[in-house]
Amino acid sequence: MLSKYESVCYELLRPSQVKARREAAPIAYVVAGSLEWHGFQNPLGTDSLKAHAICCEAALRGGGVVLPPFYQGMLGYSNWGPADWGGFTLSFNEGPTLEAAMLGITRALVFGGWKVIAGVTGHDVEPQRAAMERAIETGTRGSDATGFAICEGDLHTPDDEIPVGMDHAGSWETSCMQYAYPDKVDLEELRSRGLTDEEEHLKMSGPYGIGGWNPITHGSVELGQKIIERMGELIAGKAQETLAAREDASSG
Repeated sequence: MLSKYESVCYELLRPSQVKARREAAPIAYVVAGSLEWHGFQNPLGTDSLKAHAICCEAALRGGGVVLPPFYQGMLGYSNWGPADWGGFTLSFNEGPTLEAAMLGITRALVFGGWKVIAGVTGHDVEPQRAAMERAIETGTRGSDATGFAICEGDLHTPDDEIPVGMDHAGSWETSCMQYAYPDKVDLEELRSRGLTDEEEHLKMSGPYGIGGWNPITHGSVELGQKIIERMGELIAGKAQETLAAREDASSG
């Protein structure tokens, strides 16, 4: 994790620091992801780690705090991986289990005085986002808090600066990890497994378990920084808009 993110990480702050950030902007980011195959080059917790970095950027830009990343996502029972590389998946598997965990977190945050619960998933699948949203809706019901759930890249449309979108271990995810966790990515191992520069767009069913643009030729630290900072800015904007709407409703 980049040192600049430490100032918004809930678990690293003293009570007085949390209190000050809550009074300035009562926004709590709940990060979820997965533990699963993300290519030979990335760690198994990539989904949670990159979403955590994005939320830290959001909190730096728009206030609030970021909870520790939540790793047990919805992955089913297949324990997926390319040929001879299965068996690394650790997850809740079933929606109600994830939803119950998220509900408990949401209720604790509401009890603690947080007014906007922003759920962000780096395991970018609709069932996981929807489970988080249901939990946040249930956990804030009847209180003066509100919230939303979103995939990390839902607010992004590919453009000249960031020409890619969410993927699986491709240029989006690998670039994010190169920027936020540079010592945890090893592109040379990916090369040693046979991936060449000539291969452009990869399928998850292939030998590398990558779905997206070739991270060797289409990824970079610079792209990762752009993605994390842009997504952080966009999500911070949504959280601030949600907080403003809640305050308008309360005053009305």
